[in-house]
Amino acid sequence: MKLIYSGSVKNLYLDEDGEHLWFEYTDDYSVFDWGKMPDRIEGKGEILAKLGEWLFRTLENEDSWERNGLLDDPAVKPWLPIRHHFVKRESNGIRVKRVEVPELGTHQVGGQLVYDYSYAPAPRQLIPLEVIFRFGVPAGSSLLERKSWYPFDIYEGAVFERPLIEFSTKLESKDRVISYQEAALILKGSGGALAEVYGKTYAVALLLQAIFREKGLKLWDGKLEWAFIDGEVTLVDSIGPDELRVGIGDATFDKQFLRNFYLGSGWDKALLKGKELARERGVADWKSIVEKELNSVPTRLAQPYLNAAQALYQDFYQILVEGLSATRFTDSLKKL
Repeated sequence: MKLIYSGSVKNLYLDEDGEHLWFEYTDDYSVFDWGKMPDRIEGKGEILAKLGEWLFRTLENEDSWERNGLLDDPAVKPWLPIRHHFVKRESNGIRVKRVEVPELGTHQVGGQLVYDYSYAPAPRQLIPLEVIFRFGVPAGSSLLERKSWYPFDIYEGAVFERPLIEFSTKLESKDRVISYQEAALILKGSGGALAEVYGKTYAVALLLQAIFREKGLKLWDGKLEWAFIDGEVTLVDSIGPDELRVGIGDATFDKQFLRNFYLGSGWDKALLKGKELARERGVADWKSIVEKELNSVPTRLAQPYLNAAQALYQDFYQILVEGLSATRFTDSLKKL
């Protein structure tokens, strides 16, 4: 296999047949869009691969939808079955159907960096959007910044009976939440494609909510990625704790505690300054500014934070897949 992309937490290899990719999940992690951080979370990669396999298989199983009362739900039924790109798993890797990633051009308008979405459609192509579903407003939710967008109350702790769907950019240097109109334009003005992406995200969100509820977990929100594969809107990328915000008691299975470790640090302040300078200059590469001009890089985690990070992925898998009671993560958070 040929390595075609080395990311901060995942590597991509081209399969010998040219039609498939292998996702290799590493034990690395990232916060604040920085990329690979100085520590590794032991066992994380294999757990994410196993979780992905379990969740993709659950979504393709008609019994999963029927058991949770969704098979005949009028808001769900038109979008079934949910197609996905998963083929098989080996250790910390999964084999998936290959899709092309559109290349976006950039130019400056009034000192601002603007992305050009006039890419040519391909038979197998990533949709350059992240689709976010929300069942409520947990502490720190970015939805609080967009209260004026919606004709109903948005407040911390609010819970929605049905998922709220939002769209954000995917391939820009910094993701931004966009309107449905802009999302339709990115989809080449196709209202039908937008409706299908919306509807399938809505359906997947409801099934995930039911599955997590059954395990005693609360699903707050999550993000999904989709692609066109031979004319079908198909679920791609990953599904796991890095893409979902799941609550257990007063805690959530997410990386916020790792972000908290760095908040207020010299590196955190350099990040804000570097991004500000990049905006002023109309450039995308703020990381080089932080490293080379501001001479700042992240420090290593304190051991209690690293212990909590390892417990996060282990507990999540044990509760969700194995049906076990696991409290290492919540116990670790209390010690931070």
